[in-house]
Amino acid sequence: MLAAGTVSLAGAPVAEAGTASRPNVVVVVTDDQPASTANARTMPSTMRLIARRGARFTRSIVSTPVCCPSRATLLTGQFGHNNGVLWNNPGYPDLDDPANTLPVWLRRAGYRTVHVGKWLNGYKHVVPDTAVAPPGWSQWRTALEPIRYYDYVLGVNGRRIEHGSKRRDYITRVLNRQAARMVRRFGDRGRPLFMLVDQFAPHAWPGPGLANGCRAPGVEPDYRDRRRFKRVELPDPPSFDEADVSDKPSFIRARPRVTKADVKLRSRWHRCVLASLRAVDRGVERIWRELGRIGQRRNTAIVFTSDNGFYFGEHRVFVGKELPYREGLEVPLAIRLPPTQRPKHARGLRVRRLVGNVDLAPTILELAKADPCASPLDCRVLDGRSLLGLARGRDGSWPDGRALPLELDVGPPTATPNVSCSFQGLWVGRETYLHHTAATTPERDCVPVDESEHYDLRTDPHQLENLFPAAPGSAGAARQAALAARAEALAGCSGIAGRDPAPPGGSSCE
Repeated sequence: MLAAGTVSLAGAPVAEAGTASRPNVVVVVTDDQPASTANARTMPSTMRLIARRGARFTRSIVSTPVCCPSRATLLTGQFGHNNGVLWNNPGYPDLDDPANTLPVWLRRAGYRTVHVGKWLNGYKHVVPDTAVAPPGWSQWRTALEPIRYYDYVLGVNGRRIEHGSKRRDYITRVLNRQAARMVRRFGDRGRPLFMLVDQFAPHAWPGPGLANGCRAPGVEPDYRDRRRFKRVELPDPPSFDEADVSDKPSFIRARPRVTKADVKLRSRWHRCVLASLRAVDRGVERIWRELGRIGQRRNTAIVFTSDNGFYFGEHRVFVGKELPYREGLEVPLAIRLPPTQRPKHARGLRVRRLVGNVDLAPTILELAKADPCASPLDCRVLDGRSLLGLARGRDGSWPDGRALPLELDVGPPTATPNVSCSFQGLWVGRETYLHHTAATTPERDCVPVDESEHYDLRTDPHQLENLFPAAPGSAGAARQAALAARAEALAGCSGIAGRDPAPPGGSSCE
């Protein structure tokens, strides 16, 4: 039986269930990819094979826009305030119950579990050898820290394989080869396959690289793509180099205006980001080809997303992702279900409901007919909802006005200059509300602050006008008080009302 306080997503425990009717599941995650870059020009195969043949979620966000917390949420189906990870440092050591995560649940349910690519920051601090897999993975083919585009080490089931600086060593090429090989070896072997492909692109690195037009620090594309997008202009939305930041928090007001040198550097960075994604796109196409060769296309669900967004000068932010504006929070998300899992009309869908990365684990578990339990008495209460109904074109059961918490806590270490060190808030409907309780000085020290932001995305999609504080006694002030109270409740929420028991002394998530 399931542990007290946990409700199964799929009925009876799965250890006794057959695997024949359960699909393979492949999840591809990029690193620091802005949602705007997931388009047919940059990633034609991904858009053609997944988004146009499945469901594209146009309002997909992460609750903590930083690598390790976002990946921890994907693996646990919990917000950071429940799984323990709210910052990259120390990262994995903060993860609560690491032996009770998605690969463990799926392996217990009969899946063969394969990890390819980048793992959670800080794994090296808790194990003597990072080439050895964490709990749950039957195949471990993972880039070890420090991760680079060239001159890195790949951990393969306990072995350490060094890669150099030749073109064939480019990390995305290597990860694509590994992913295709895993599909070929395990995609049709009597047990369903779960494969998580964590790409490194388009993350920054220190260099040196082979693409001279993308000199470090920045992003390294595959050598064959080094001249792609060389005439693409840097995006220039109204929030770029925001002129009037007098209504913004102190850490934004402290940022200088954009210079010509900044624009030149970030234009190059942006082109190199786009170019690096073309190799990721080829990897998606290669996985699809291998699925065709083994006759498993009609029995495989494919998910494409990113761990967080990135800034190219919006709100004067030229490097980073952790600030809770749309550019950092919004990520691409597309899901292609196998024909047996979707109605005929459910292809090419554009889903406009608000969803989060916290919803991916419940979605995968429902596909796999699995439960979030490492054992019958060791289960997690999930904070997210399955997206299968939305991906099938049915949103009748999706809650109207759903709110997702926004949260981050750097803790004692210093961070980058002029950012928020600690915030809590929410995204609900077309509004965002944030309360910042700490921020860094130009010297990188986190100091207490008490600053809030409120944006109406219907009238102000670029978040130029901070509505906080509204005039005392006004309808706006009442609205902000209601948002603050709702954000405070979500900051400690657990589970879903009506599905999971109410947490003692707390509130359910939405």
